[in-house]
Amino acid sequence: NVEDLTERTGLHANTVRGQLDILLATNVISREPHSTTSRGRPRWLYAMTSGHTSPYQQLAEVLASELSRIGDDTAARVADLWANLLPPLHAAQNSDEAVAEAAAALEQLGFSTSVNPSGDAITVTDCPYSALVEANPVICDIHASLVARVFAQIGQPVTLDSMDVWVRPGLCVAHLSRADLAPARI
Repeated sequence: NVEDLTERTGLHANTVRGQLDILLATNVISREPHSTTSRGRPRWLYAMTSGHTSPYQQLAEVLASELSRIGDDTAARVADLWANLLPPLHAAQNSDEAVAEAAAALEQLGFSTSVNPSGDAITVTDCPYSALVEANPVICDIHASLVARVFAQIGQPVTLDSMDVWVRPGLCVAHLSRADLAPARI
Protein backbone atom coordinates (compact mmCIF):
# COMPACT_ATOMS: atom_id res chain seq x y z
CA ASN A 1 0.00 0.00 0.00
CA VAL A 2 1.03 3.63 -0.29
CA GLU A 3 1.97 3.91 3.38
CA ASP A 4 4.31 0.90 3.17
CA LEU A 5 5.93 2.27 0.03
CA THR A 6 6.48 5.74 1.51
CA GLU A 7 8.06 4.19 4.59
CA ARG A 8 10.35 1.91 2.57
CA THR A 9 11.40 4.51 0.00
CA GLY A 10 11.46 7.64 2.12
CA LEU A 11 9.44 9.43 -0.56
CA HIS A 12 6.44 11.65 0.06
CA ALA A 13 3.06 9.92 -0.31
CA ASN A 14 2.08 12.17 -3.23
CA THR A 15 5.26 11.22 -5.09
CA VAL A 16 4.56 7.53 -4.50
CA ARG A 17 0.96 7.92 -5.68
CA GLY A 18 2.14 9.66 -8.88
CA GLN A 19 4.61 6.87 -9.64
CA LEU A 20 1.98 4.22 -8.91
CA ASP A 21 -0.40 5.96 -11.33
CA ILE A 22 2.22 5.71 -14.08
CA LEU A 23 2.84 2.03 -13.33
CA LEU A 24 -0.92 1.38 -13.33
CA ALA A 25 -1.37 3.17 -16.66
CA THR A 26 1.34 1.02 -18.27
CA ASN A 27 -0.05 -2.21 -16.76
CA VAL A 28 3.15 -2.91 -14.86
CA ILE A 29 1.16 -3.16 -11.64
CA SER A 30 -2.44 -3.74 -10.66
CA ARG A 31 -4.36 -2.55 -7.65
CA GLU A 32 -7.27 -3.86 -5.67
CA PRO A 33 -9.00 -2.65 -2.54
CA HIS A 34 -7.84 -4.14 0.73
CA SER A 35 -10.77 -6.03 2.21
CA THR A 36 -11.49 -4.77 5.69
CA THR A 37 -14.34 -4.76 8.15
CA SER A 38 -13.73 -1.17 9.27
CA ARG A 39 -15.68 1.80 8.01
CA GLY A 40 -14.39 4.23 5.41
CA ARG A 41 -12.64 3.85 2.11
CA PRO A 42 -10.45 0.76 1.85
CA ARG A 43 -6.73 1.16 1.20
CA TRP A 44 -5.46 0.14 -2.22
CA LEU A 45 -3.03 -2.75 -2.45
CA TYR A 46 -0.61 -2.82 -5.37
CA ALA A 47 1.04 -5.84 -7.00
CA MET A 48 3.09 -6.64 -10.09
CA THR A 49 0.89 -7.58 -13.01
CA SER A 50 1.09 -11.30 -13.68
CA GLY A 51 2.90 -12.03 -16.89
CA HIS A 52 4.68 -8.68 -16.85
CA THR A 53 8.33 -9.04 -17.67
CA SER A 54 10.84 -6.43 -16.65
CA PRO A 55 13.21 -4.93 -19.20
CA TYR A 56 15.95 -7.07 -17.62
CA GLN A 57 13.87 -10.22 -18.14
CA GLN A 58 13.17 -9.26 -21.74
CA LEU A 59 16.87 -8.76 -22.42
CA ALA A 60 17.66 -12.01 -20.61
CA GLU A 61 15.26 -13.91 -22.86
CA VAL A 62 16.85 -12.47 -26.00
CA LEU A 63 20.33 -13.27 -24.72
CA ALA A 64 19.28 -16.78 -23.75
CA SER A 65 18.31 -17.56 -27.31
CA GLU A 66 21.78 -16.47 -28.49
CA LEU A 67 23.70 -18.17 -25.68
CA SER A 68 22.70 -21.61 -26.89
CA ARG A 69 24.89 -21.02 -29.96
CA ILE A 70 28.21 -20.17 -28.33
CA GLY A 71 31.11 -22.44 -27.53
CA ASP A 72 33.93 -22.43 -24.97
CA ASP A 73 36.11 -20.01 -26.92
CA THR A 74 33.25 -17.54 -27.17
CA ALA A 75 32.58 -17.85 -23.43
CA ALA A 76 36.21 -16.93 -22.75
CA ARG A 77 36.02 -13.95 -25.13
CA VAL A 78 32.79 -12.75 -23.50
CA ALA A 79 34.45 -13.02 -20.07
CA ASP A 80 37.41 -10.98 -21.34
CA LEU A 81 35.12 -8.26 -22.63
CA TRP A 82 33.07 -8.29 -19.44
CA ALA A 83 36.17 -8.08 -17.24
CA ASN A 84 37.30 -5.05 -19.26
CA LEU A 85 34.01 -3.30 -18.43
CA LEU A 86 34.64 -3.51 -14.69
CA PRO A 87 35.87 -0.38 -12.98
CA PRO A 88 39.67 -0.48 -12.72
CA LEU A 89 40.72 -3.11 -10.23
CA HIS A 90 43.24 -2.13 -7.60
CA ALA A 91 46.57 -3.92 -7.63
CA ALA A 92 46.42 -6.03 -4.50
CA GLN A 93 49.26 -5.87 -1.98
CA ASN A 94 48.78 -9.49 -0.91
CA SER A 95 46.69 -12.56 -1.65
CA ASP A 96 44.01 -11.79 0.96
CA GLU A 97 43.50 -8.37 -0.62
CA ALA A 98 43.33 -10.00 -4.06
CA VAL A 99 40.55 -12.34 -2.92
CA ALA A 100 38.64 -9.44 -1.33
CA GLU A 101 39.04 -7.39 -4.53
CA ALA A 102 37.71 -10.27 -6.67
CA ALA A 103 34.72 -10.73 -4.35
CA ALA A 104 34.00 -6.99 -4.54
CA ALA A 105 34.19 -7.09 -8.35
CA LEU A 106 31.60 -9.87 -8.41
CA GLU A 107 29.35 -7.82 -6.13
CA GLN A 108 29.64 -4.87 -8.51
CA LEU A 109 28.21 -7.18 -11.16
CA GLY A 110 25.16 -8.02 -9.04
CA PHE A 111 26.22 -11.18 -7.23
CA SER A 112 26.45 -11.63 -3.48
CA THR A 113 29.70 -13.09 -2.21
CA SER A 114 31.36 -14.33 0.93
CA VAL A 115 34.93 -15.45 1.41
CA ASN A 116 35.65 -18.45 3.61
CA PRO A 117 37.91 -17.94 6.66
CA SER A 118 41.03 -19.35 4.99
CA GLY A 119 40.48 -17.13 1.95
CA ASP A 120 40.74 -19.97 -0.56
CA ALA A 121 37.08 -20.02 -1.66
CA ILE A 122 34.48 -17.46 -2.62
CA THR A 123 30.83 -18.43 -2.26
CA VAL A 124 28.74 -16.73 -4.91
CA THR A 125 24.97 -16.34 -4.45
CA ASP A 126 22.09 -14.24 -5.78
CA CYS A 127 23.13 -14.76 -9.39
CA PRO A 128 21.32 -12.15 -11.48
CA TYR A 129 21.24 -14.72 -14.30
CA SER A 130 19.88 -17.66 -12.32
CA ALA A 131 16.68 -17.85 -14.37
CA LEU A 132 18.80 -18.51 -17.46
CA VAL A 133 21.35 -20.97 -16.09
CA GLU A 134 19.40 -24.20 -16.41
CA ALA A 135 18.72 -23.71 -20.11
CA ASN A 136 22.09 -22.03 -20.75
CA PRO A 137 24.85 -23.55 -18.62
CA VAL A 138 27.41 -21.67 -20.70
CA ILE A 139 26.58 -18.68 -18.48
CA CYS A 140 28.41 -20.44 -15.67
CA ASP A 141 31.43 -20.94 -17.95
CA ILE A 142 31.39 -17.22 -18.64
CA HIS A 143 31.26 -16.46 -14.91
CA ALA A 144 34.13 -18.86 -14.17
CA SER A 145 36.22 -17.30 -16.95
CA LEU A 146 35.38 -13.87 -15.57
CA VAL A 147 36.63 -14.82 -12.09
CA ALA A 148 39.87 -16.13 -13.61
CA ARG A 149 40.38 -12.90 -15.56
CA VAL A 150 39.69 -10.75 -12.50
CA PHE A 151 42.46 -12.56 -10.63
CA ALA A 152 44.79 -12.12 -13.62
CA GLN A 153 44.18 -8.35 -13.49
CA ILE A 154 44.77 -8.02 -9.74
CA GLY A 155 48.42 -9.09 -9.96
CA GLN A 156 48.80 -11.57 -7.11
CA PRO A 157 49.54 -15.31 -7.24
CA VAL A 158 45.89 -16.28 -6.79
CA THR A 159 44.10 -18.23 -9.49
CA LEU A 160 40.77 -19.95 -9.95
CA ASP A 161 41.37 -23.64 -9.35
CA SER A 162 37.80 -24.81 -9.99
CA MET A 163 34.23 -23.59 -9.87
CA ASP A 164 31.51 -25.70 -8.27
CA VAL A 165 28.45 -24.60 -10.19
CA TRP A 166 24.97 -24.74 -8.74
CA VAL A 167 25.98 -26.61 -5.58
CA ARG A 168 22.45 -25.66 -4.64
CA PRO A 169 20.23 -23.57 -6.86
CA GLY A 170 21.68 -20.08 -6.83
CA LEU A 171 24.90 -21.06 -5.03
CA CYS A 172 28.31 -21.52 -6.65
CA VAL A 173 31.74 -21.85 -5.04
CA ALA A 174 34.97 -20.60 -6.61
CA HIS A 175 37.90 -22.64 -5.25
CA LEU A 176 41.13 -20.69 -5.36
CA SER A 177 44.75 -21.67 -5.59
CA ARG A 178 46.98 -19.44 -3.49
CA ALA A 179 50.75 -19.67 -3.33
CA ASP A 180 50.73 -18.33 0.23
CA LEU A 181 48.46 -21.07 1.59
CA ALA A 182 49.88 -24.51 2.16
CA PRO A 183 48.62 -26.92 4.78
CA ALA A 184 51.04 -27.70 7.61
CA ARG A 185 49.98 -31.34 7.47
CA ILE A 186 48.20 -33.42 4.93
